[in-house]
Amino acid sequence: MENKLAFSLYMAFKKMQIQFSDLAEQMGLDPAPLSALLKLWRQDGLTITELGDKLFLKASTITSLIDRMERDGLVRRERNLEDRRVVRIFLTEKARNLEGQFPSFEEYIQDKVKDRFTAEEIETLIRLLNKMEAAL
Repeated sequence: MENKLAFSLYMAFKKMQIQFSDLAEQMGLDPAPLSALLKLWRQDGLTITELGDKLFLKASTITSLIDRMERDGLVRRERNLEDRRVVRIFLTEKARNLEGQFPSFEEYIQDKVKDRFTAEEIETLIRLLNKMEAAL
């Protein structure tokens, strides 16, 4: 079973999820709000639809996630003045302050695998995974 592509990818993905969940927990967050924060730290002011698309979430799911994050003081909603149907999501000061406390997940994972992969193997793996993503 170890030589099956889909199974190996699935197992690596599950282990990455566990690592991400552990980091989120260390920050006092659930993984879903942390995922949203990572996107908003890169591009604050996304619309609800844009954020949902970036997180691969359905409209109802992203709405309840934003509700929760707003309740927790991490984001605020702001209607677009030209088109009131458009709602943008902005980080609060509390969320901005969390960014500096969050270690880079990329660096965290690289540190976890550095003893098992050479730099060239990591580059090859990234290239192959990007190629696979494009094919799917």
